[in-house]
Amino acid sequence: MNQLTRIAPRRMAVNDSYTFLMKELEKVDDTILEPLSGTDWPRDMPVITGGGLLESIASVDVSYASSGGDDDNLFFEAANDIPVIQADMSKQVARTFNFAEYMSFSTMEREKMLQVGRDPETFLNKGIRLHCDKLIDRNVYTGFTKVSSTGLCNNPNITRSSAAPHTPGGTDTAWDNKTADEILADINRAISALWKDNDCSSDALPNHILIPVEQFGQLVTRKVSDDSERSILTYVLENNLSVQQGGELTISPCKWCGGVGSNGSDRMVVYMNRVDRICFNLTQPLRRMDTEYSEMRIKIPYIAQFSEVRFLYPSTVRYLDGI
Repeated sequence: MNQLTRIAPRRMAVNDSYTFLMKELEKVDDTILEPLSGTDWPRDMPVITGGGLLESIASVDVSYASSGGDDDNLFFEAANDIPVIQADMSKQVARTFNFAEYMSFSTMEREKMLQVGRDPETFLNKGIRLHCDKLIDRNVYTGFTKVSSTGLCNNPNITRSSAAPHTPGGTDTAWDNKTADEILADINRAISALWKDNDCSSDALPNHILIPVEQFGQLVTRKVSDDSERSILTYVLENNLSVQQGGELTISPCKWCGGVGSNGSDRMVVYMNRVDRICFNLTQPLRRMDTEYSEMRIKIPYIAQFSEVRFLYPSTVRYLDGI
């Protein structure tokens, strides 16, 4: 045996020992790095929970009318024609959508992971819950093209208008170059139009506005003027029509508002964030079903059910495009 042959096994043994030592010195962080993801529907949309697995959700609308005009309701002693009140009732029906997903892993895989303190069910459970939450998020804001549903940001039955141009007669409606007063005027114009459409009812004053993330960043960053410390966002929150009428107003960033307006423009959504104005039903919160065992595999199904967004008072929502 030559010298090279005698040295090779020893060198391999040294390499194996070094690899083993490196593994011994490796510390496994217990923190699991999950995907970064966010949903905002709990902030922006009231939800009614419970009811079980249903086919649909119905609500009853009523409108009133009186024979004759308003002046005809004045009653005089010699009058013999008394106006009659009438009620017109109709029904709104919202569809429900089912969510179903299951996790599957072998019993051997589970036993191996349990030996190192990991349980596959824990990981997969989080994944299913995240998937369901993101599906509800899409349902709330835009709906699903597959079933022709819409959401808070893209309902075709909601009144919409365009922002005023920065230059008279121009088409530059975006907020990029607008002053604080021009941005406030756009917001107040939308609030005023919505309020007027609802007979100036105090119960119709908008309390929530959604705008794209980019525009929200502009409001936070830009100042009212060069010599002012106040941001445009602070200025708008203090001087909008809703607050001046004794109400409250929240302006929130929303990733779903970008590009959903007319001709792909950015949209502002002005609405009354209240459960008796707009909501959706979570009829069946995410639920773990019975575990199934089949040929050394474990299957655990999950189900949930929720309705499309219910615009109980469509007139309390308004869109402003081109911001």
